[in-house]
Amino acid sequence: MAFCQKLTGVIAIAFLTSEPLEAQLKGFPPNQPNLISAIETWLEEI
Repeated sequence: MAFCQKLTGVIAIAFLTSEPLEAQLKGFPPNQPNLISAIETWLEEI
């Protein structure tokens, strides 16, 4: 996780996870009904 935290200043990182993540990391629940749409929206924002 420390490696991912160092990369957040350089690239955007997202995870499919049902566990909460620390700030600066983006997680999407794998069972989210609009998962593809949510990821596409997030990618447009970065």
